[in-house]
Amino acid sequence: MTSLDDRERARSLASPLYGDRWVQEHATLPMSAPPVTARIGGPSVVDRDVVSLDGEWLLAGAPAGREFAIERWFAGPRPAAPVGWHRPETDRSDWIPAAVPGTVQAALTAAGEIPDPLLHDHTHAELVAHGVPAEWPWHFRRTRVEEQQWWYARRFDLPADWRGHRVRLSFDGVDDAASFWLNGEPIARHAGMYGGPDIDVTALLRHDGTDEVVVRLDAPPRDWHGVLKPSPGWGWHYGHLISIGLWRSVRLERVPDLELDDLFVSTVTAAEGAARVRVQWDLVRHTDADGVAPTRVRVLDPDGTVVADVTAEAAASRGTSRHAIEIDVPDARPWWPFGYGPQPVYRVEAGVDGSARTATFGIRTVEMRALPEVSGDDVYDWQFVVNGRPLFLKGANWCFTDPMARRGFDLDRHLLDLCVRANLQMLRAWGGGTVESDAFYDECDRRGILVLQEFPLSFGLDATGATLATVDEQASRIVRRLRSHPSLVMWGGGNENPETVSGDDLLTVVGTRVRQYDPSRPFHRTDPWGGSEHFYGVYHEGQPVNAYATHIPPVFGEYGLSSQCDLDSMARFLDPSLLEQWPPPAHGAILQHQAQFSLFDLFKQARYAHYGPLTDWATFVEYSQLAQGDALRFASERLRAHAGERTAAYWFYKVGEVFPGASWAIVDYYGRAKLSYYRARQFGAARTAFAVYDRTTLEAGASLIAAVHVVDDSPEPLTGKVTARLYDARFRVRAERAASVALGPDQHRHAFDLEAVVPDVDAHPLVLAVHLDDDEGRRISSAWYALNAQPKSAEVISIEALPLEELADRPIEELLAPYADGPAPLKDQPRTRLEAHWGEGVLRVRNVGDVPAPLVLVEGFPTAFGAWLDDNAFGLEPGEERAIAYSLAGAAWPDARVRAWNADAVEVRA
Repeated sequence: MTSLDDRERARSLASPLYGDRWVQEHATLPMSAPPVTARIGGPSVVDRDVVSLDGEWLLAGAPAGREFAIERWFAGPRPAAPVGWHRPETDRSDWIPAAVPGTVQAALTAAGEIPDPLLHDHTHAELVAHGVPAEWPWHFRRTRVEEQQWWYARRFDLPADWRGHRVRLSFDGVDDAASFWLNGEPIARHAGMYGGPDIDVTALLRHDGTDEVVVRLDAPPRDWHGVLKPSPGWGWHYGHLISIGLWRSVRLERVPDLELDDLFVSTVTAAEGAARVRVQWDLVRHTDADGVAPTRVRVLDPDGTVVADVTAEAAASRGTSRHAIEIDVPDARPWWPFGYGPQPVYRVEAGVDGSARTATFGIRTVEMRALPEVSGDDVYDWQFVVNGRPLFLKGANWCFTDPMARRGFDLDRHLLDLCVRANLQMLRAWGGGTVESDAFYDECDRRGILVLQEFPLSFGLDATGATLATVDEQASRIVRRLRSHPSLVMWGGGNENPETVSGDDLLTVVGTRVRQYDPSRPFHRTDPWGGSEHFYGVYHEGQPVNAYATHIPPVFGEYGLSSQCDLDSMARFLDPSLLEQWPPPAHGAILQHQAQFSLFDLFKQARYAHYGPLTDWATFVEYSQLAQGDALRFASERLRAHAGERTAAYWFYKVGEVFPGASWAIVDYYGRAKLSYYRARQFGAARTAFAVYDRTTLEAGASLIAAVHVVDDSPEPLTGKVTARLYDARFRVRAERAASVALGPDQHRHAFDLEAVVPDVDAHPLVLAVHLDDDEGRRISSAWYALNAQPKSAEVISIEALPLEELADRPIEELLAPYADGPAPLKDQPRTRLEAHWGEGVLRVRNVGDVPAPLVLVEGFPTAFGAWLDDNAFGLEPGEERAIAYSLAGAAWPDARVRAWNADAVEVRA
């Protein structure tokens, strides 16, 4: 049976459509298989000879002037005249320093020219006072920085022995369209922020220390559709900052007459102890010479030992030729996603005389199979099979973290560490964000995190011929840069790009390039598509969490709630005095940092966070984060219950944050884990038991049927006991059931149904506890669920019954007033007592009372890159103790306290 993968692959490769002629010719180069002979010993190949131009450049801005424009033919406002700052005699004494890699906004902030646009109300104030077009909503307008062109300049010197050699000037990331000069002469025009241009500057170099490169960046477009660029900064999605700048490295390279390029390593077969890899490379001959170019290829294992060393007799004439060989790797060590085995990273070195490249890779295969219950030519093959092992993948969307390109990689490394700790095995590098860095993929390779990389095309592709050429050229660069990484398992054409009336030319070209340059991975035209689903009826339409019960797609690609970040994070981007007011005022600093720039989102959050009266910021933060985590759990566990049959993965929205403020992230902009992060860690555990039910609110006399499941997403078998217990509001047991379980690797099982009739009294709330213990009685997992936890007053019911669009213009005081009253059922349950002590590398928490503590909170944990707490927002049975590991990464934790919603706070004691 064919699948949508087969149909789209055939359609794409049959299309003659292209955007860039050089890419079209390069992508379709014929492949040679040169004869190979074994080598014994010899020196390592020598990599590129480069001079970095990273560091301090000079920067200045000017109006986006035009020398010739139709407006000059008639009376009326005339466009600003252009400046000619590319000339060598330009006085740059008043230009400001600018770090490269970096952005214009970061340089202006560092120089004190503008206030930090991510803090306080700075962007709101700028857009309200100066943003254009004035008739647009304030968050969609353009700042004065975004309306200008920006000029970078840098002088440099070259090594003396480079004189007489060919020299290339290369830009790894110019954001986004620019003109280039060297020593006053135009050398290139380029569009696209993911590489290029690469310019032969040999004839223009002076070699006397006065060489100067100048870059003029155009003002960014006013519309992101069809532009390969992160889109949230345009103001549609909880943040505004349209990035501009030289955001990745710049270098000069001495180019030999015969150059090796585009090294690509893929796995042919992978097995423990024996594997075969394919090594592909291009030879670029810059002269008219002709003949055989002996190419040395070495494979080094993770310990640096050479395990294969061969010479390929590749023929190379003027221009570019492509070659590939297959190499057997002895004593092979397969690369696995984390939790299934180790992540050994190998290295290939390939070189000809005077030119070499290296690439890291992992020995692993990925194939996609049809799910037993979901297949056909309108559905993708969704079952991920790694090294022959079918997997159900738990994951989340990944959003880039640094719109000003100034924070380095430490935050991303911290987030990826938290992903592993939360068992988020796969990340969707979201098409509203960016194409991630080599450092990101190196880290995912090392950690065993799988990645779906989408092209940054979002919400529709309004394209022109010019953008088609740019997208084609940029797609070529992106795929060739990343395709050797074992962590990369799928390409996607972008976020939420339905078929358009004007045609699918952009996605057709992107799909063709992916399939030509990287046939080792699937390409999906967009997400959602072909069986994946995005659903925001919960939250954006005000539907209850129960609405997730009918959404069980093969892959749940986006879903979730927005929540507030912690107060200590808020204090870093706004005046803490604003947090003393509730309901909050419509101050620009609050509007700028709310989801979708509106206090109305506080009302949307309150609908799900009404665990008790909402009367202050601290309570609202805590409740919104727990509501976010519980909604994610309700949807995610339902998919796990159908794993391998009807479902293959979930990627909730999302891990980290691009702007400080309220958002759908489970870790905030500063790297602080929300309570929803810990809930995601609990429901994503590799070995766990959980309950699936259809309703969170039940009337007295109604029947509750909770399906209890056990899963073992690991390579080891599992035996033990699962117990489910339903408590009423007085913690009396209303139903209980247990069963022994024995699961093989990668298995899940419906253990039993826990059935109960909701009692007439003490039904607000009901608490369901599901525990999994091993054969020795040690607790493997513990899941606590609250039913009837948010009883709604008549006033709340009345306002929530109205369509959201009818409420959007009401004052926030009026909208939040009904949520300021009412019971707090989970806090009104019988009280218990906690004890907390420091252990050796752990925090020990014990419930020493006579009743359960369904929600225990550890407080005061510091925010620091590398710091982690093993669990939070968990439950404890009477007499139960938890040992919670942590790492402070050098930070202090002076005010460690533990409390429960039904237990007073206690200090952690020695």
